[in-house]
Amino acid sequence: MTPEHALVARAQHGDTAAFAQIYDQHVDAIYRYVRLRVPTNEEAEDITEDVFLRAWEKLAGYRPQRPFRNWLYRIAQNRIIDVHRRQPQAPVSLEALADLDMSPPDPAPEPMLQALAAHDIQQLHQAMATLNDQEQAVLTLRFTEALNFRDIGDILQKSAGACRILQHRALKKLACQLASTGEVTL
Repeated sequence: MTPEHALVARAQHGDTAAFAQIYDQHVDAIYRYVRLRVPTNEEAEDITEDVFLRAWEKLAGYRPQRPFRNWLYRIAQNRIIDVHRRQPQAPVSLEALADLDMSPPDPAPEPMLQALAAHDIQQLHQAMATLNDQEQAVLTLRFTEALNFRDIGDILQKSAGACRILQHRALKKLACQLASTGEVTL
């Protein structure tokens, strides 16, 4: 039994301190995943908290055949889909990237380079908003969270091969969208 599975087992038996440790281990990654898929910090915070509330409520049903992290991402993915069904998807703001400290590595780049980078990021987010939920999810999980296709498949309830194809198609759509603006190319 892995240390995480032991922690989960303790939490399943009502140990709130164990669940607090699980929360601390995963909250940043879940928040980052959600934040890149919704337009505001507040909405991302609400969904992230809801993910952990639902996880606590459904903890008895978790089975250790899949990584606990994947189970949390699956809950987050379902919540994001629910939100997108209730309201039209607004583009993710540049604020999301600023909050996630995804700034250029040079601490003091020239103002023109900063403006160009911000413009490219805005174009990328506008193009991402044209993708469907699963396409956005696979790209976010793959390139932001650095998950492998097996884990992404577990989260999206698809095979690893289907996730590879989904990624390929999403990247192709993204490239076409960005090429149509004439400003950014992949």
